[in-house]
Amino acid sequence: MALEALEQRVAELSSLPTLPTVVRQIGCMVEDDQATAAEVGALIAKDQVLSARILRLVNSSIYGFPGRISSVNHALVLLGFNVVKGLIMGTSVFGAFGEHAVGLWEHCLGCATLSRELAKELAMDDVEEVMTAGLLHDIGKAILSYLEPGEYARAREIAQVRNCHIAEAERLVFGTDHMAVAGWLGHEWHMAERLMDTLKHHHSPLEAETNQDVVAVVHVADILARGMGYGEPGDPIMPAIDHQAFASLYLGVEQIDRALAQAEAAFAVGADIFAEGA
Repeated sequence: MALEALEQRVAELSSLPTLPTVVRQIGCMVEDDQATAAEVGALIAKDQVLSARILRLVNSSIYGFPGRISSVNHALVLLGFNVVKGLIMGTSVFGAFGEHAVGLWEHCLGCATLSRELAKELAMDDVEEVMTAGLLHDIGKAILSYLEPGEYARAREIAQVRNCHIAEAERLVFGTDHMAVAGWLGHEWHMAERLMDTLKHHHSPLEAETNQDVVAVVHVADILARGMGYGEPGDPIMPAIDHQAFASLYLGVEQIDRALAQAEAAFAVGADIFAEGA
C-alpha cells in the first residue's frame, strides 16, 4: 500500500461507524477554549458504554482518588481535558480494533500504570497525563492491525522469524511504522503535544524536540512492561534501553522497585475493567 493511501485511511478512521460518535466530535470541542467541562461531559455521557468504562477506570485503584467520581464532568475537573480525551481515544480505538491485536491493550495498560508510578516517583507535573501517554503509546499498532490485518500478521511473523523489533518489521512491510501512524492519528484528532511527542518518539526519546522527560518515562515504562510480561507488544525481543534518556531521569533502584510493585496491582484492575461490558 502506498504511504499516501495508508495515511488517508488513517485520517478517515474517525468516520467509521465502529467508533463512538463522541470520538468524531470530542477533538474540536476540547480544542475550543469556550467549551466547559459540563458541555464536554454531556457529549461523552451520550455514549453510555464509553462513559461507563471511563468512570470505572477513574474510580479504580489505578487512580486511587479518595472519593467516588460519579460523573464524567467530575472526572474532567479532576483529570483535565487532555487526560479524559486520551482515555476516550484509547478505549475507543482498543475497543473497536483490539481484536486484531490480541494482548496489545494489556501491554499498553501495563506501560500506562508503570508510566504513572515512575512519574509519581519523579514528582513530575501532570502525572495522569503521563499515564495517558503510556496508554496511547502503541495505538499505531492497533490502527495498522485493523487497516491491514493480513499484512500486520506478516509483520509480526517477520519479527518472530528475524527476532527483531516490530517497528523494523512494520517498515519492511508498510514502508512506515506504528510511531508514524500514531502521529498521523494524533494530528487528525488534535491530541495534546505531550501525547504526540510520546506517540512518535517513545523508542527514541532523545529525538523528541519537547517533553523529553515524559517521552523518556514512557520509554522506560514500555521496556519494564515487556519485562513484566504485560500483554503482547508484537515481537519476542527486549529492546535496548536508551541509556542517555534513562540517565536523564535520575531514577534510583528503590524508586523503580516501588513503581513496579504499585503498578502490578493496578494493572490487574485495569485489564479486568476493560474486559467488562458496560
